[in-house]
Amino acid sequence: MLLTVFGQGGTVASATNLLYNAVSTPAGIARHPHIDWRLTRTLAGSAVPAAVGGALVNVFLLGDSPAFRLLVAALLLVVAATLALPRPARSAGLRGTTLLYVVGAASGALGGFYGLGGAVLAAPATLLLTGWPVARVSGAALVTTLTVSVTGLATYAALDLAGHTAVTTPNWPLGLALGAGGVAGGYLGARLAGRLPDRLLRVGLATLVSAGALRLVLVT
Repeated sequence: MLLTVFGQGGTVASATNLLYNAVSTPAGIARHPHIDWRLTRTLAGSAVPAAVGGALVNVFLLGDSPAFRLLVAALLLVVAATLALPRPARSAGLRGTTLLYVVGAASGALGGFYGLGGAVLAAPATLLLTGWPVARVSGAALVTTLTVSVTGLATYAALDLAGHTAVTTPNWPLGLALGAGGVAGGYLGARLAGRLPDRLLRVGLATLVSAGALRLVLVT
C-alpha cells in the first residue's frame, strides 16, 4: 500500500511501515490470549541485531532501486507458498532447534530491509517447522515484529539524522495515521486469533499476501 497507493519510495516505505508496526502492534500483544515466551525469545533474540543490517542494506544499496518492488513481490509469493504447504505430522520441540534461530535472524534482516517487522516470514516459517497452530505462534510473531520494528525504525531515523537519506525517513505523519488504525485492527485480530479455524487463517493470509504481490508486479 505504501509503495503502490501512497507513492512512497522504497526506503521511506520500509521505515514508515516499521513506524506503523511500532504503533499498532502493542495493542495486539496486550490482547493476545497466549504468548509462547520461549519461542518469542528464540525468534526476537536473533531477529533484533539482524534488523539493523537489513536497514543498512536498504539505505545504502537497494531501497530506492527499481528492483525493490520486485523483491517485495518475490518475498510475498514465497510466504504465500509456505502457508500453503502441509504442516508436519507432529509438533516439533524447541530444544536444539537451531533452525528457529535462523528463522529469527532471517526475519529480522528481511524485516529491517522491507519494513515488514519480521512476522511475515517468522510466522509462516515457524508454522511450517513446528506444526503448531496459528494461535500459538502468532503471539511470538507479534512480539518479534515489535522488537524488530523499534530496532529498525531507530536505525532508519539515525541514518536520516546523519543525512544518509534523500527525504525525511520515515514519513512520520503517514506512519502515525496508519498506526492509529492498526491499533483497532490489532486489538480485533488478537481477540479472533484463537476463535477462527486454523485453515481459514492460513488460507486468508496466503490470499492477502498473494494479492499484494500481484499488485506490486502489475504496477512495476
